[in-house]
Amino acid sequence: MAENLFAMLQKAQESASTADSKMFGVEVSIVTNVQDPDKLGRVKVCFPRLPGKPESDWVRVVQPAAGAGRGFYWLPEVNDEVLVAFERGEAHRPYVVGALWNGKDKPMSTAYTADNTTRMIQTKSGHQIILDDKKGDEKIIISDKSGKRSLTFDVKNKKFLIEAKEGDVEIHAEKKIILECEDLEIKTKKSGKIDIGSTFDLNVKDKANIKAGPQLNIKASRVNIN
Repeated sequence: MAENLFAMLQKAQESASTADSKMFGVEVSIVTNVQDPDKLGRVKVCFPRLPGKPESDWVRVVQPAAGAGRGFYWLPEVNDEVLVAFERGEAHRPYVVGALWNGKDKPMSTAYTADNTTRMIQTKSGHQIILDDKKGDEKIIISDKSGKRSLTFDVKNKKFLIEAKEGDVEIHAEKKIILECEDLEIKTKKSGKIDIGSTFDLNVKDKANIKAGPQLNIKASRVNIN
């Protein structure tokens, strides 16, 4: 298949200047398979301008970073349009160097800004990372596909916001969780509960107020008031 594909690409190369022409430049291709049996981050592509749209062998995909057990893993999807280049112009050594938007597969609708201040990563399900560089309103937003659970770094208001407009927020630690700040407020719309496994120390350096509505209960084997 590789040799046949090489011959077809050579024949189709209109800019060839010698009988031993090579595939200098790039070729627009369509991804046909991403299930690499060796799990090496490769894909197969077809070349729409060739008769029969022949499928390539496994093609390596250029990433922003790659190394032994590390790097940036982001493969195109089947039917994505990609740009293929060839090592030393040899058609049997293709590389996917990038993916392309087109009239059918367009960028995310919220990505465009007239001043070009938005950088965005979005997965096929809709998870997002947004870097907003709009002057005076800079933000970093990480959100799930629903948009109802997000982390926002608000530069203008100097705020780090965790939002869960539905569902729960849980923090787990094997050892210790420390909250250190100038002021602390805890508010609930319904009930509140603190369950301590062993000892509980509350130290207030100045004033302390405890206020309850109709009833306040204190229960212990022994209560010391000094």
